Amino acid sequence: MLSTGDEVLHGEIVDTNAVWLANTFYEAGYAMTFRTTSGDCLLTLVQTLQQRSRVADVLIVNGGLGPTSDDFTAQAAAQAAGVGLVRNAEWLRELKAFFERRGREMAAINLKQADNPDTAEMLPNGNGTACGFRLELNDCQIFFTPGPPAEFKLMITEQVLPRLAQYFPLPEKLSCLRLTTFGRGESFIAALLADISLPAEATLGYRAAAPIVEIKLSGYQTQLADMEACWQVIKARVSDFTLFEGKGSFAAEIATWLSEHHYRLQLNEGFSAGLLNWTLANGGVALGGTQITGTEEIIDLETWAAPLSEKPAAQTLFLAISPLANRREIGFILATPQQTYTLQAVISDALLAAPHRLQEVVVLQAMYLVHRWLSGQPVTLIYQGLELIAD
Repeated sequence: MLSTGDEVLHGEIVDTNAVWLANTFYEAGYAMTFRTTSGDCLLTLVQTLQQRSRVADVLIVNGGLGPTSDDFTAQAAAQAAGVGLVRNAEWLRELKAFFERRGREMAAINLKQADNPDTAEMLPNGNGTACGFRLELNDCQIFFTPGPPAEFKLMITEQVLPRLAQYFPLPEKLSCLRLTTFGRGESFIAALLADISLPAEATLGYRAAAPIVEIKLSGYQTQLADMEACWQVIKARVSDFTLFEGKGSFAAEIATWLSEHHYRLQLNEGFSAGLLNWTLANGGVALGGTQITGTEEIIDLETWAAPLSEKPAAQTLFLAISPLANRREIGFILATPQQTYTLQAVISDALLAAPHRLQEVVVLQAMYLVHRWLSGQPVTLIYQGLELIAD
C-alpha cells in the first residue's frame, strides 16, 4: 500500500485507511507485505510507483485524487507509466450529475477529477467525486483510490476486491487466533510460550502496547484444527494474565460476564478521575451509579476504605479506586454480596513517572478484579508495577 498526502506523512492525521485495508485484505486472504507513505511531491510519487511496481503483484495507492493543486496522483501515475492524461467522458457525466443532484454548480476545478492515465480502467466512486482507476505497470496491478474513508472503503469493497479475485486465484484464507494479556511484559509472556510446538507454517506473534500484550497465532484455515489445539496450550499458560480473546474490548468482555450473571456495577473513583466509568460505559457495562471523589492525597488508605467496605445489595458489585495516598500508594475495593476484597499497593517508580500510563494501569487492574471474581479466579493484583501491601 502507498498512502499519499503531507497530512498523513507529517502525522497531522492518523492513517486509519491503512489499518482498515490491512485487516480487510488479511481476512480476504491477501496478506499485505509492505506499506509506505509519500508526501505531496510529484517526483517522489512517480519514483515510488515505478519502484514498488517492480516488486509487488498488487499496489493500492490511496489519496491525491481530489480537485486541488496538491492532488496530482493521477498525473504521477501517467508519468510513471509514460502515457498522457485523458478526460474520461463517462466520469465527467457522473461528476455533473453528482452536483446537479445536490443543486450545486460544478466548479471548473473539479474537471481534473475526470482525468485518468490513457491506459487506465476507471473505477467508479459511489460516495464522492474522485474517480478511481486501475493501471498495469511492470506486471503490477495498481489501484488508485480516494482518501476519504467512506469513499475508499466502498471502492475497495465494490471495485478492488472483485478484480483481485478475477486477476489472481483466490488464495487460501488466513486465520488468526488472538488474545490480550495484562500484568506482564512482552518478554515475560514470550518466555512462557517459548517451548510450545507450533503447527507447520503457523507463526506466533506479539504486539506490545503497554500496559497490554496481544498474542497472535496465525496460519491458514486448513490448519485451524491444529491451531486450535495449540491455542488451548497457549491459553492455559497465560490464563492468569488473560483479559479477553478476539478483537473485542475488555470492557465488552466484562459487560457480557455481568449480564450473564445478572449483576450491576457501582463505582467509586479517586485516582482514576472518571476514566473507569467512561471505559466501562463505553463497553456497554450496566452501571448502577458512579461517585468521583477526586485525586487529592488522603491521610491513609485505611481511613478511605473503612466506610466503603460494606456488602452491596444482592446482584450488585461495588468497585472502588482510592485517590493517591502517601504520594505512592493506591487502594482497590471489590465488594460482592458474598465477600469484600480490600487490596492496597505501592506504585513502582517507573509507573509514577508516567501518570497517563499509571491511570490506564489502575483502571485495567480494577476491571480485572471484577473479571477474576466473575470467572472464579483468586481476586488479587497482578500488574508488576503494583506491589501488594500485605495485611
